[in-house]
Amino acid sequence: MATVTIRNLSDDVVVALKERARRNSRSMEAEVRDVLTRMARGDASGLEADLEQRMPRPRRWSVPSSEVMARVDANPSTPEQDKMREEWLAEMEADRKNPFFLDSFRDPWESRDPS
Repeated sequence: MATVTIRNLSDDVVVALKERARRNSRSMEAEVRDVLTRMARGDASGLEADLEQRMPRPRRWSVPSSEVMARVDANPSTPEQDKMREEWLAEMEADRKNPFFLDSFRDPWESRDPS
């Protein structure tokens, strides 16, 4: 087995390693050996493994359209929802005719003189 010597390690790091070793009931040498071995293998540290167990798996941010359509087909709208949709559509059509909504948004950067 090889021997590794680490020089110029800050006192704060040594104190942290000793504390970590104490929490794990082993010597600082054994703790450093364990940390280096885990890192070389690509294993998660104790903290990373603990967080991985506690944190839920990330959810998908998008849903395929086929899944959306399957949900729509499996859950037809109720008469109340149909009425609400018709009222909403009528409001949208009325808003389109309202002069307040006819003024389109003008981007000030687009109307700026390029010179």
